Amino acid sequence: MDYPERDDLVVVRVSQILDYGVFVELLEFNNVRGFVHISNVSSSWVKNIRNFVKPNQVRVAKVLNVDVTKRQIDLSFAGVSSSREKQKINDFKQYNREEKLISLFAKQTGKKFDEVWEAVAEPLNSEYGSLMNALEKVALGEDISEIVSKEWVAPLKELVEKNIVVSEKILKGKAKISSLSPNGLEIVKEILSTIESVKGCSVIYAGSGIYTITSTSFTYKQADKLLTKSIELAEKKAKELGASFEFKREENN
Repeated sequence: MDYPERDDLVVVRVSQILDYGVFVELLEFNNVRGFVHISNVSSSWVKNIRNFVKPNQVRVAKVLNVDVTKRQIDLSFAGVSSSREKQKINDFKQYNREEKLISLFAKQTGKKFDEVWEAVAEPLNSEYGSLMNALEKVALGEDISEIVSKEWVAPLKELVEKNIVVSEKILKGKAKISSLSPNGLEIVKEILSTIESVKGCSVIYAGSGIYTITSTSFTYKQADKLLTKSIELAEKKAKELGASFEFKREENN
């Protein structure tokens, strides 16, 4: 049986709550049991442990100590920030989905899971950072025949077509447009029309001469290209018409 190492972050499910601590199951390690002492449930003082943990709750814990001979794993919830917990759980969910997809692919091709994982998942993960990133690229038509053996390409495309939905990526920014010309309104409309001429870009009035400019595509790289192109065209048009144009891109969260 595999065990985590000291200082690892692990995904757990609360299985039993006692007055002095919490028993959990380590979901990445065949549900082996671990224990969180009440002193490690929170970085703040714990009067009632049930105010901090709930039955079947999925949490992220830090490994304090592992005793393989006693099959004892001491854990801590304290010190695991909400951002690290969120990221770890998201990674865990993604890995689970990747495993399910490879299991489905193995069944589809009549191959063993380990063979498919080694031949397909590992090279794609190495090239694209994660298997899900790679499958989204396949869904968008990217050629992977140089990364995995050609025998896998066609059945992998079939798997992707049936199971992968590529979400749209959105980038936004605020533009301030003004003109002192008597026909300033028409000038502003012409600048906005220039932005909307770029397919995938749209404009919404936000008030006080401010406009929200949005670009949408299936990759952030393409969305960035569209947004950049629309702003460059708008700046050029504003300069031609003697208008003022200021743009500030919003942070992508």
